[in-house]
Amino acid sequence: MALQAAKANGDKKFTVSGKTYDVKTEMDKVNKVALGKKFKDRKDKDIDNDGDVDSSDKYLHKRRQAVSKAIKSETKKENFEVGTKARTDHTLKVTPGQSPEEFDQQVNVMHKKKNSMREALAKMWGIKEGENPFDKKEQKKYNKDKKEGKTLTGKAETKVEVEPKMEKKK
Repeated sequence: MALQAAKANGDKKFTVSGKTYDVKTEMDKVNKVALGKKFKDRKDKDIDNDGDVDSSDKYLHKRRQAVSKAIKSETKKENFEVGTKARTDHTLKVTPGQSPEEFDQQVNVMHKKKNSMREALAKMWGIKEGENPFDKKEQKKYNKDKKEGKTLTGKAETKVEVEPKMEKKK
């Protein structure tokens, strides 16, 4: 609180419990024009505003340059859409020890697994490839041999009225 009060008053020093402390101001904002220059060519070399120009100011200048450079190079990274040739080539380039033949072999195995799973599901659901099983075109009877009115145990089914008739109470 004493630090904030000293900053608000514009004091350069403040005292807490008999000890005197300096009010340090904030570092200078990043000036993109000055950042592109060498440190010795800057007008304001005191970046951390501690009152002198020393190695910490040089360090901050170099660090800001490095961070700016890293941000620029990071935004240039490529983003490939899945399934494109560019993505395939990029994957092969960045994966150490993988040849294009091995990659093609892996892709073929994945396609075979996918197709065999589709075929198995189509057979299990009793539909043709390319049909949507959820279309309401026709209701298929899945239990053709089942006798109506009996469960699998042979007992009578419980009758359930879906739309019961409600009488009005007086």
